[in-house]
Amino acid sequence: MKPVNLRINNYYSPLGMDTKVPVLGWQLESEERGQHQAYYRIIFAEQKTDIEQYKYLLWDSGKVSSSEQFGIRYEGQQLQSVTTYYWRVAVWNQHGKMCWSDPVSLFTGYLYDETWRANWIGKGDAKPFYARTEFTATGKIKRAYALVSGLGHFKMFMNGEKVGLNEMDPGWTHYEKSVQYVCFDVTNHIREGSNVIGLSVGNGFYVGDAGDRHFYTIGKGYESYGNVLLAIGEWHIEYEDSSIQYVLTGSEQWKVCASATTLANVYGSENFDARLYPEGWYESAFDDSTWSKAKVVTSPKGKLVSQNQPPIIVKSVYDTISIEEPKDQIYVFDLGQNMSGMFEIYVSGPAGSKVTIKPGELRNEDGTVATPWDIVTYSEYTLSGTGELETWKPDFSCYGARWVQIEGCTRDRTDPSKPFIHDVKGHFITSASPDAGHLETDDFRITKLGEIIIKAIESNLQSVHSDCPTIEKLGWIETASLMGPSIMYVKAVEELWLKITRDMIEAQTEEGLIPDIAPEYSKFTEGFRDSIAWGSAIILVPELLLETYGNRTALEEAYPAMKKYLNYLKLKEVDGGLIQHGLGDWGIVPQSGGDYIENVETAFYYECYKLVSKFAYMLGLDDESAYYESESARVKRCYNSKLLRQVTEEGRYAYCKLNGEFDPLNQVVQAIPLYFRLVEEEYRSDVEAALLHATSGRQLKSGEIGLRFLFGALAGIKRNDIVFDMMMQPEHPSYIRFVERGETALPEFWTDDSRSRNHDMMGHILEWLYKELLGISSLSDAYKEILIAPGCLDRIQYASGSHYSIRGKIESEFTVEERGYQLTVTIPPNTHGRVKLPIISDQAVIMEGGIPIGYEDVRERGRSYAIIGIQSGSYRFTVNGQ
Repeated sequence: MKPVNLRINNYYSPLGMDTKVPVLGWQLESEERGQHQAYYRIIFAEQKTDIEQYKYLLWDSGKVSSSEQFGIRYEGQQLQSVTTYYWRVAVWNQHGKMCWSDPVSLFTGYLYDETWRANWIGKGDAKPFYARTEFTATGKIKRAYALVSGLGHFKMFMNGEKVGLNEMDPGWTHYEKSVQYVCFDVTNHIREGSNVIGLSVGNGFYVGDAGDRHFYTIGKGYESYGNVLLAIGEWHIEYEDSSIQYVLTGSEQWKVCASATTLANVYGSENFDARLYPEGWYESAFDDSTWSKAKVVTSPKGKLVSQNQPPIIVKSVYDTISIEEPKDQIYVFDLGQNMSGMFEIYVSGPAGSKVTIKPGELRNEDGTVATPWDIVTYSEYTLSGTGELETWKPDFSCYGARWVQIEGCTRDRTDPSKPFIHDVKGHFITSASPDAGHLETDDFRITKLGEIIIKAIESNLQSVHSDCPTIEKLGWIETASLMGPSIMYVKAVEELWLKITRDMIEAQTEEGLIPDIAPEYSKFTEGFRDSIAWGSAIILVPELLLETYGNRTALEEAYPAMKKYLNYLKLKEVDGGLIQHGLGDWGIVPQSGGDYIENVETAFYYECYKLVSKFAYMLGLDDESAYYESESARVKRCYNSKLLRQVTEEGRYAYCKLNGEFDPLNQVVQAIPLYFRLVEEEYRSDVEAALLHATSGRQLKSGEIGLRFLFGALAGIKRNDIVFDMMMQPEHPSYIRFVERGETALPEFWTDDSRSRNHDMMGHILEWLYKELLGISSLSDAYKEILIAPGCLDRIQYASGSHYSIRGKIESEFTVEERGYQLTVTIPPNTHGRVKLPIISDQAVIMEGGIPIGYEDVRERGRSYAIIGIQSGSYRFTVNGQ
C-alpha cells in the first residue's frame, strides 16, 4: 500500500501556499483487499537530497499510530516565505508493511505580513495595457518562480510564450479586503542571457467598463474598486550556486503601452484592433523605444493572498458543426454545445475592416442569434490586413453560448471588399477542479441528463459559482450549499468551496447579514439581498466541506461569521421563532419565489442552529454548543406549534401556512421539515402521508430551494420510485423534457423558453442519481465508511458509475438479469463499507466471487435487504431469486 497524490489541503496548487501551518493529506494505492493504514510518518526538509537521505529535517513526525490521511497539521520548524520545501510520507498497513511515497515539493508564497519587494505598476488609466521588461540570466538556473497579480485580469508571457494554461487570473474577490496573486513555475521559461517578461492587463470587475453594452451590475450597486488598472510581480530566480536574482515590477525597468484590446467588458464584450497590436512585444528582439515608462501606482486596498482555488482553464475546444446564413451575409455557426466560452474566429481580409461576433444561447424565429432580455453583448475585431489568416478570441471575458453569429463578413471568396470568415471555435472555459464522477445507464436519456447537468455545472464553475455565464455572472451563494452535494459527486471542489466561504466572510455586513451574493458586486434589496436560504450557506457550505472532504478549515475560519449571522437573524424573528422574510422556494414558477416563506426560511434557521452547535462542540466551545442547541430546540417548538395543524376530520396533521391555509398538493412544505428532522415522531406518519398525497401525481412541483429536500425526503421514506417517475415525466416540470428537446446544458426554470439555458440551480437530481440510483454515499468521516446501496432496479436494467472521493475512487455497477442481478463494487484502501442489496425472494442466494456468503437480513418499510460488510478492494456480488 503506497501513499500517492500528496497534497496541501486548502490549495489546488502547492505553488504559492501562504499558510504558516500547512495541512497535509494523501491517498493510498493498493491492489489488495482489506488494506488499512495503521501508522504514518511525515518528514519535511529544504533540500530534496535531505528528504531522500532523512537528514537535516525540518520536521519528522515520527511513527504515528493513526489511520488519518488528511487534515494533518505541520508541526515542524517555522517555514520561511518564498522558499522551496520537500516532503514525503511513509505508511504502515495493518500487517506492519511500510512504504514511502515519492518526495514532492512546495513553494511558499508570503506567509507573514512582509512587504512585497515589487511595486504595483500601470499606465495610469483604466484602459487595458501591456507591460514588459527585459533582464539577463547569468548562470545555470536551478529553479524559478513568479508571483503575479493584475487587476482586473492578467496574462503573463515570457520569451515569446504564454506562461501557464490559466485564463482570467486572478479570481474575483472583494478587492478592498483581498486581492489574489498567482504563483507560476517559470524555470523552463528562462534561458541564459537575455529574457523578456510581458504582462497584459484588462478590466474585469476591478474597474468595470461597460462600453456601450450589457454590464449587469452597473446601476445595481456596482462600484469600481479603483481608478486605474495595475499589476505587480516578483520573479525569484535561484541559480545552481544558490544565488538568487529578483526581477520586480517597478518604474525603472518596466515599460507600458496601450493594449490592442480597447474594451474589456467582463460580461462578454471585447473590442480588439489588430492594427494596434505590437507584434512580438514579449520577445527579446522587440523595439520598445516608443513605449512609456511604467508608473508606480497606489496599491489596491485588499491584502495580497495566494489564489488557493483552481485556475480557470480551457477544458475543451468545440468545432463548428454547421453554418447557416439566416440573413444576407449574417452567418450563424453552431458549435453543438452550450458553454461558458471564449469564441475564437478565423478571418482574413483588408486592414481596418471590422468583424462583429455575437454569441448566444437562443435563436430568433428568423434564425439569428438571440440574447435573454435582448441584452446587448458582442465583440468586435478589427483586422490588421496582413494578408494572412488572422485568429482572435477574447482575453478577459467569457460568455454563455452555443451559437456564434458573425456579421460584417462574407463567405464569398470572390468578394474582396469584406473580410472572409473561415471558421469559429468554442473554447469551453471552467474551473480546473478535477472531474470526480461518472454515470451511465441503459436509458440514454438518464445518461444524457447527467451530462447536461454537468455541462451547466462546469459552465458556472469559475472563481465563484456563478448563476449563469450570460446575464448576471454573480456568485449567488445558495447554489454552493444546495447544489453542493450534486456538484461534489462530479467535481472535486474543496478549494473552490473554501474560497467561496471566504468570499461570504468578506461580504458580511457590520450588522451580520450574509448577502445573497459574494463577492457582492451588486447590492440588491429585500429577499434578493437577505434570504436565509442564501445566507445560510455560511454554515451549510462548511458542513459540506467537512462531511465530503474532512475539511475543518472552513468551519474554523467562518465560525465567528456564523455566530454574527445567527445574532442578526434572531433580531428578525417573528412570533417567537419564525423567520418571515426571504424568497421562499424560489423558482417554483419562473422568476418568482414561493409563498410558504415561514415554512421554508425557518427550517433553514433551525438547521443553522443545529450545525453551529455541532461546530462549537468540535471547537471545544461547550457552553456555546449548549446555547445553540437550546436555540434550535426553541425554534423547533415554535415551528411545530405555529405551522403543524390538524387538517382532516380523521385527525391527521400536516404543515400549513402561518394563517392555517393548507394546500394538499404542496410538496415542499411537507418535505423540508421531514428532511431537517423537525417533525416529532408522533406526527411523522401523518406528515409522510401528506407528502405522499402531494406527490401522488408523480409530477414534481418545486423550486430550487425545496428540490433537494423533496428528493431527499422521498428517498428517506423509501419512495425513490416517485422521484424516478418525476424525473421521467414528458412535460414540465420535468428533467427528461430538457433532454428530449435537445438541450445541451440545464436551463434555469421548468419551461421550454427559460431565459437562461445554462443554469445548474435545478440540477439536484444529480445527487439523487449518484446516491440513490448508483448507490454511492458516505456513512461517516468523509467516506471513511462507505455505503453502496443501488436502487430503482425495477426501473432500469443497468447502471455503472464512480465517484472519486477524497480517499480514492469508489465504483458501483449493477446489471439486472432474468433471475436476479449482479453488483460490482470497489472501495479505496483505508476505508470500509456496507453493501445493501434488495432481497428479491425468500429463496434468494447471495454470492460473492461465485461463493455463497452470509449476510444480515434487515427490513425497512416492508422490504427485505441484505447488509454485507466489506473492506477495501473490489467485489462482485450475485443475487439469484432461485
